[in-house]
Amino acid sequence: MKKLKLNALIKRICTEQYSQDDLTQFVNLVQKISLSYLKYQEVIGKNIRWENTEHGTELEDMALDCVAGLFMRNENNEFIQLKRYFEPFLEYQENLENAEVMILLRRLIIKKTKQELSRIFKERDPEGAKIIRNIRVAVKNGDTFGTFREMGREYIFNQPRTDYLPQGVTNTLVETEIDQESFLRKDKPTIPEKVLRSHYLEVYNPKDHVSTSIRKMLSAVETDDDFQKCLPMDLIARLIRQTSLEMARTRLMAQFEEDSPLDYVRMKEIEQAKKKVLTRVRAKVFSQYVDSGKIEPEKGEIYYKTLNDVLDDITHNKKIESYYRHLQKYLPNLTQKRYRAEERTIFEYLGKLTKKWFREYLKDLL
Repeated sequence: MKKLKLNALIKRICTEQYSQDDLTQFVNLVQKISLSYLKYQEVIGKNIRWENTEHGTELEDMALDCVAGLFMRNENNEFIQLKRYFEPFLEYQENLENAEVMILLRRLIIKKTKQELSRIFKERDPEGAKIIRNIRVAVKNGDTFGTFREMGREYIFNQPRTDYLPQGVTNTLVETEIDQESFLRKDKPTIPEKVLRSHYLEVYNPKDHVSTSIRKMLSAVETDDDFQKCLPMDLIARLIRQTSLEMARTRLMAQFEEDSPLDYVRMKEIEQAKKKVLTRVRAKVFSQYVDSGKIEPEKGEIYYKTLNDVLDDITHNKKIESYYRHLQKYLPNLTQKRYRAEERTIFEYLGKLTKKWFREYLKDLL
């Protein structure tokens, strides 16, 4: 795109003098810039897409989503964000070089894309976003941590100790590129995730603060000359999350210890007692209520199934529901009023009788 055409196009967009072709051309340009940034993020290892696939138009759609906010209009039909950003340059924009105009445009689009990516990631993975936020807070409040960005990733390192520095140098990383390269051992590879994970699990404590967890991970590369003396923030976040999940899973599994042989025998006996009770319940329902015409056979089956559910709750330590709630599962149109008027007298009597018989069998077992 030629310099005058780009300048004129932006000016028409910001002054509401554009045609539909102008707007389409500008939207396509903005999307391409955003898309190129998203593809770059993928190249450096970021998981951008919702689906793990390289096919389809997902990345193109995401680029449009990221820049859509730039095209919000006010009541005067003005693109308020574009106008606010470019207005200071409009007066002398015609004198700007094409590269300068493109730099201004790219700066705006990439900033907007970053903001929207942050929002998308928080919606996609709120727990991961929380961990990243806690890491940033720990680094900000920790006097010993330093950070730098390289190839789109943020790295964390431990500042050099005072007793390692030349006289007169403060406890902060020397600002020259040579000293930084040397101190951080940037000519070495990043420590593999499996190696770091193995080291971290050896010193992991679930009560550690985030800052302590970071220091423990960094200790793995402090004295190992084979790796860089820094760690990517996303790697630290991933290990903190995975370790927490694994420990939570371990604690949960520990709550479900295997039954002893005696427990197994007792459960079998309880199941036998339950079957005996249900046999008596069924005989009671049909001999006293169905055969006498007090309730229909279908209602008798429903009562029997419901009382079976009641016993299931008792034998499996489930939350005990009311008789009404149990019966409503088989009679979905049953209301509280109808239950009290038509069902409660017979059904709750049967329920109490069922529990009484079951208690008697359990007493014999114990």
